[in-house]
Amino acid sequence: MLLRNKNNRADYQRQSNVVTFFSLIGVIFFTSALCYVAFEQIKESGHEEPWLQAVYDVLFVYLGFVTVRATTTLLFSFADRFFKKELKPLVRYPLVSIILPCFNEEQVIEKAIKSLLNINYPNFDIMVVDDGSTDLTLLLAKAMELEKNVRVIYQKNAGKAAALNRGIYEAMGEYFFAIDADSLIDPDVFLHGVPYLESDPKIAAVAGNVIVGNSHNLLTSFQVLEYVAGLNFQKSAQSFLSIVMIVPGPVGLFRRSAVMKVGGYHSTTFAEDCDLTIRLLMEGFRTVYCREMKAVTEAPDNYVALLKQRYRWSRGTLQAVRANASWIFSPFKSVRNFMILLYFFGESTIIPCANFIFAFFTIGHAIYSGSILAIGPFFLQLTILDLILSAYIVLFENNRVSLVLLSLFNRASYGLSMEIIRFVSLLDELLGLPMNWNKLDRKGLTNTNPSIL
Repeated sequence: MLLRNKNNRADYQRQSNVVTFFSLIGVIFFTSALCYVAFEQIKESGHEEPWLQAVYDVLFVYLGFVTVRATTTLLFSFADRFFKKELKPLVRYPLVSIILPCFNEEQVIEKAIKSLLNINYPNFDIMVVDDGSTDLTLLLAKAMELEKNVRVIYQKNAGKAAALNRGIYEAMGEYFFAIDADSLIDPDVFLHGVPYLESDPKIAAVAGNVIVGNSHNLLTSFQVLEYVAGLNFQKSAQSFLSIVMIVPGPVGLFRRSAVMKVGGYHSTTFAEDCDLTIRLLMEGFRTVYCREMKAVTEAPDNYVALLKQRYRWSRGTLQAVRANASWIFSPFKSVRNFMILLYFFGESTIIPCANFIFAFFTIGHAIYSGSILAIGPFFLQLTILDLILSAYIVLFENNRVSLVLLSLFNRASYGLSMEIIRFVSLLDELLGLPMNWNKLDRKGLTNTNPSIL
């Protein structure tokens, strides 16, 4: 009887989730219809010049594309969460080698290692690869070497990719776990992640759930929204197709043999994690997302540091796409690879350009005409999409309700500034302008709430 009641509750919860989800989809289509009606009324009013009405047609097509894209992503994310197969429990515990590359991380290195030592898994070792630090990082890491399973390796400064490759070369584990020095790890991270690699030899990597741990001002709060309703949300949708596009630096679990097969990390881009993930996918491997595999990371808490970080991310992604662009010109060699690279190309080039042009045309038109009547429906639809995505995250991922309110202002503030950075980075990459790493200065996660994990 108890089992039957438990099954009934589970069935009821699943049905409730399905109803809630499709209610959100219904809101999208309802507001789309309202936007279309308003759009047609504007055109029929005849107050706008013919060329401007043609521009409205283009904008409306773009808005339709954005709506379909968001709806499809929602469907895939929902399917990945509620309809994917359950993994079998572990029957063995293969060795996992943890690789922690670091350069001048004296503020965070001790806490990072202590976080790793608390992992609840019977078979792992830790390698700290110091990439020529000039502060106390090496000394502090060496002091931690007295702990069980901690080994510190020093090399002359050669970059993060080289430090990761050094760790992979010296690793003894069947799997390896790459982590950034500013991240703190959930103790059960391997119990959640290893079953994916054990279940299918074609799975090369498991992307984890990156959580902002220093949300103490408006800027970091917007980044919380960006991570949960943008980066992690996209990964959950891509995971349904086993093609997670970026296994992030703060929390990624890899099959060592697969990474070695594609040549490890490359130092030719400023987004080594994105480049490696693309090459794994091009080799025919699968990549998935595990929302229970959590890591708390430190986000930039001032605007200059944020712009530098996102500029590097954007240009690094463009460099990774360009390095693997041959698949775009060979569609019949592998349709799967062609579609993946085409998606990457669209997300890193076409969409940033379209978003930038759309935003500044509509804002400029409103200033020029002194009225928001013509552009109101467009921004209304985009804001509704942002609200739906945030509501989905709050309802199904148990996140903060305040994120829904924050999403009301994101499109015209934080989100707009990120679109500008992506557009500028695209122009700079096309022009071949020089750039550097612009490493984020760490302050340390001093007030992280343990309940986040």
